[in-house]
Amino acid sequence: MSTVLDAARYARQLKETILFRNVHEEWIRAWLKRSQVSVSEYETGEYLFRKTDTSERIGILLRGTADVSRVSSDGLMHMSTLKKNDLFGAASLCSETDAYVTDIRCNERCRALLIGEETMLSLLSENQTVLRNYLCYLNRRIRFLNNRLDALSKNTVAARILTYLEAEAKDRVYHVGNYTKLSESLCVSRATLYRAIDALEEEGKIQRNGKEIILTEEYES
Repeated sequence: MSTVLDAARYARQLKETILFRNVHEEWIRAWLKRSQVSVSEYETGEYLFRKTDTSERIGILLRGTADVSRVSSDGLMHMSTLKKNDLFGAASLCSETDAYVTDIRCNERCRALLIGEETMLSLLSENQTVLRNYLCYLNRRIRFLNNRLDALSKNTVAARILTYLEAEAKDRVYHVGNYTKLSESLCVSRATLYRAIDALEEEGKIQRNGKEIILTEEYES
């Protein structure tokens, strides 16, 4: 469901996103007033994007969380969880294929700002700061996907887990939001994941503290 765009309200929030980082709020407000952008509401379980979606647009999640997933040969693969102010939909822009590459499903009621392809291209051409921010975002996505491929290419589940944790942990600590989503991210069953984590803890390569998994000094040896 589309809602009325409040330029002043959303300019303040957009300034906090990676796309509009270091861009003056006044400029964002003026751009919103003259651009073909929309704000839409989504209920829990609705899709922001689906693989069958052919629209060419990029989005910014203004409220809520949503899971990004795709179907692989091993089943459903959880890619990431979008949070407030995250970008999504970059793969739909300037694409030579009709379908989007993943499904994005709302975990709760969400609100998103949507920018069509032509409007996005115009934005990038007229503001060098936004262009740089967008390129930085794409660089992060490439690195994220490379890290994921590196993890999935390992021969053992334990090696997958360690490679994934090394890429995703902050200061050697990884916060597990949901073990089911973690197992889907690594394309293994929950039972297999638990066994591998237990074995890594017994070997002293990780420690668990509630929802935290900590990479130990032993991991480096």
